[in-house]
Amino acid sequence: MKCFATASTVLSLMMTALSAAASAATLTVTVTLPNGSPAKHAFVRMWKMGANYSILSLETETTNGSGKATFKIRPGACLKAEFGSDSGGRPLYIGHTCPKGGDKTAAITLSK
Repeated sequence: MKCFATASTVLSLMMTALSAAASAATLTVTVTLPNGSPAKHAFVRMWKMGANYSILSLETETTNGSGKATFKIRPGACLKAEFGSDSGGRPLYIGHTCPKGGDKTAAITLSK
């Protein structure tokens, strides 16, 4: 009986850990064009400054039809969004933001 109780406790702790990992804190970023409409399929990069001023790309996402993308929260990270491209392949619209520590949402309004 003692063995069953121990196994049950271990299983319970493992399920709690898995549940916590599955519900990791996320940041939802909304990207809009200068006219206020959502930037569908905009490229959004989460980055952080590393040693010797090197830029570390942490994660990239593409916005959905509502102009939203979801990232795992990483303290000190910033977001940069790009939309469209000109004849040279450069983005037409660019924007960025650096969310504060406890933010769950962020907004980027793109500009030329």
